Amino acid sequence: MTRKQIILEASEVFRKDGRTQAPENSIPESMGTSCAVDAPSALSRIRESGLVGMGGAGYPTWKKLARDKGYSVVVANAAECEPLLEQNVARLETDSDRILSGLGIAMQIVGASRGIVAIKAKNTDALETLDASVRRFNDAQQDGTRLSVALLEDRYPVGDARAVVRDVLGSLIGPAAHTSSAGALVLNVETLLRIHEILVEGKPVATKDITVAGIIDGSGYERDTSLVLYDVPIGTTIRQVLRALHITPPRPDAQFLLGGPYMGDPAQLDDPVTGTSGGIMIAGPELQDRGPVGVIVCACGASRDRLAAIVDAQGARLTGTVNCKNVVTLPDGRLKCANPGVCPGQAQAVLSLRKQGATSLLISHCTDCTNTVMQIAPKLGMRVHHATDAYLRAGGERLIRAHREPRPADR
Repeated sequence: MTRKQIILEASEVFRKDGRTQAPENSIPESMGTSCAVDAPSALSRIRESGLVGMGGAGYPTWKKLARDKGYSVVVANAAECEPLLEQNVARLETDSDRILSGLGIAMQIVGASRGIVAIKAKNTDALETLDASVRRFNDAQQDGTRLSVALLEDRYPVGDARAVVRDVLGSLIGPAAHTSSAGALVLNVETLLRIHEILVEGKPVATKDITVAGIIDGSGYERDTSLVLYDVPIGTTIRQVLRALHITPPRPDAQFLLGGPYMGDPAQLDDPVTGTSGGIMIAGPELQDRGPVGVIVCACGASRDRLAAIVDAQGARLTGTVNCKNVVTLPDGRLKCANPGVCPGQAQAVLSLRKQGATSLLISHCTDCTNTVMQIAPKLGMRVHHATDAYLRAGGERLIRAHREPRPADR
């Protein structure tokens, strides 16, 4: 079976309208700026729908679309930087025209003449479909409105909104700044799909695309570690999803996340899928470590509380906690990265925890920070664990450790 066939067959268990296939890619009239969108009316309908950012942040979409932000470009964020999550890229493979319709509508609402789809270069199947849709979109325009595609590296957290603006537009904005300071509106691709559905198809916001990954034995599909589902009704519990897919009930010591391995929230079987849930992750227990374990908190990774819970699950004693050198604490207490994914050395943090007696480290760092930790910790005889380890092991993915640039042949 092809990827599309697997997605559609698996998703059918949640469909209530009898459809057996996704809408065929075709340019809706609303995609072209020749079909004007009434901004106040569109914003009102989006507000009434309750649509929030489906990339995880959950900020009300209508507020982001407010005209007074001074946007000159709308960026469709298809980076999907969390490992194992695949639903955004899958949607671009099967529904790129409807996503670009939503992008075109967003551009009209905010008065932007430029749209960009930001996607990792490795997603070649999605890029093939996307390129064809972009050509059709541009051919339909008569007012100079244009879309383009920007290729991103396969590094975490390349999908952070500030990282997207930096990598696509060349503007690094401050930790507390809004992307509007660079004239950019950044919207997740599923959010754009739902904008199309609200305004063109008249559908309510009632479902969420998710990836179910990790220990999913019994699903019956060839890919037994990751499965994309379209249109899961919001409110469906993890238990109901697994039962619908005939996935074998997980072992008693299994652990769950709603979201991705980095930023997901620990969950239980009866927790519901929400409008911001990126996926359901299922893993076995954490590897045991006698410790003592020191924790380095990264603004781009798991929270301090989740890291402390992992240490407890490892059966170890937590000896100390320090922040990554790149962390900026905002006045409201939130942690932000000074420059997402471009990080200084972590020697000071590692040495500080070593002096406090740590023999192991638990980190949740981005690709770059993890690389710098690995330059020193093993040389000091310290074991390194990452917050994503259990889920990446369950999903058959390479653990996040030292980063190596791809060879020319791999690019």
